[in-house]
Amino acid sequence: MTSFFEVTEFIGIIAFAISGAMISIQRKMDVFGVVFLAMVTALGGGAMRDIFLGVFPPRNFFEFTHLLCALISGTVVFVLAEIFKTFFFENFMKINEIVNVFDAFGLAAFTISGVQVTIQAGYGDKWSFVIFMGVFTAVGGGLLRDVMSREKPMIFCKNVYATAVIMGTVCYYFSRKFIPENISIMITFAVIVAIRVLAAHFRWDLPKIERPNDK
Repeated sequence: MTSFFEVTEFIGIIAFAISGAMISIQRKMDVFGVVFLAMVTALGGGAMRDIFLGVFPPRNFFEFTHLLCALISGTVVFVLAEIFKTFFFENFMKINEIVNVFDAFGLAAFTISGVQVTIQAGYGDKWSFVIFMGVFTAVGGGLLRDVMSREKPMIFCKNVYATAVIMGTVCYYFSRKFIPENISIMITFAVIVAIRVLAAHFRWDLPKIERPNDK
């Protein structure tokens, strides 16, 4: 499972770096802003998870491959967007649908790694804490990105965003007790990705209070 754990970490880093870079380009940031926020999105959740677990410095800061992976992913997105600028902006909505899929894979990968790291740290019997850390690992990077870019955090307004992570975390934590962990991981991946992709496509939203004149 160690090798699979490492693979899920890299899937999450690449996926979140791509989605972070795309959102930063949409917000009209320069190359430094795009690459920096791609790295924050990719590594921020894991860093905050390690701080909660008392790991100093966070693993991502001395895992050079993690930093390099996020840096390259963000840079490649910026370069491709610059080279194919007209295509990029004319087809931004379609590209954004692809980004939503990457984002869904990132959420799934970091949810699983967050749960795994917390259990390995000795908190396996604290189900509420494990679930919280799984969720925090998945959404923490995006939360930092939105705060740094002075935007409303996506987890508070995006179509069933954090909800998909919570459902996936609960699914993974409890299912791994009754079925082989490999199968539990695949089920969790499928649950989170399916909920996020369907929610984005059909624009599912949680209930919220709107002003009467907004309708």
